[in-house]
Amino acid sequence: MRRLLMVSALLATSVVACADEADSAGGARSEEGQEYVDAIAETSDDGTITDEENECFARSFVDGVGVEELQEAVTPEEITENPESSPADLGITLDDDQADAFWDDVNRCMDVKALFIEGIAEGEALSDDDKACLEDAFGDDLVKEIMVGVLVEGEDSFEGDDELMGELFAVFSECPGAVPDS
Repeated sequence: MRRLLMVSALLATSVVACADEADSAGGARSEEGQEYVDAIAETSDDGTITDEENECFARSFVDGVGVEELQEAVTPEEITENPESSPADLGITLDDDQADAFWDDVNRCMDVKALFIEGIAEGEALSDDDKACLEDAFGDDLVKEIMVGVLVEGEDSFEGDDELMGELFAVFSECPGAVPDS
């Protein structure tokens, strides 16, 4: 289970934003917005995803949160100076509408669920059937809850969340071949 949350944290902090977003005043395509996109992309470039996916993630995050709200919480320099910090650590929060906007945006320019499943499978001897089982067992809402939670609050965001842990155990009970032998 710890590996699943680590994968979520890795994916959530290693992507940046959709290149096809419309230019809007104060959005990620504005000069101020681009500074935030660049800062997030710089701190999340760990080689696990492509530059395009990293850009996609950052732009989606900036557009979802909003440049004005980011400016109230943190500067681009503070982001680059604190690469291990979660958005919550930096004073950035997402309400449900912002989380939905981010999630919708990022899924337009990358397949987050596929990256999530690949992250779980990385380093494990999972068969194609096991990967397909995980793809079917992980609902989009569950992947969203994990990814947005880890992104916003950090890796420990689900400590004590018995409901979420129950959902994760249900997924892995459907796909016993995907459970590492440890």
